[in-house]
Amino acid sequence: MAIDEETAITLWPEYFDSTRTRAQGRRLPLELCVKNPSLDMIAKGAILLDLDYSVHEDMCYPADWAARKGCVKVEKGKMKKSAILPKIGETLVNNQR
Repeated sequence: MAIDEETAITLWPEYFDSTRTRAQGRRLPLELCVKNPSLDMIAKGAILLDLDYSVHEDMCYPADWAARKGCVKVEKGKMKKSAILPKIGETLVNNQR
């Protein structure tokens, strides 16, 4: 099923990067973050949560526009962004071990 790009939730790798501070864009506690998360890792988390997603490699985080790391957009669905972020963070940490 395709997602609506305009209403989708955008997940930037910066949200899950343990090398960043909260002021630099990290959204989760360090226990739920990994070093340099990739778009593939975030997409895998979306798959495990059974969310439709799309990967956008050509986009850049607004606060760090020089680094084009891309983003993953997931369907809005039943969960809020505040519920999706920690669940994807858990999958990142579990898959990095």
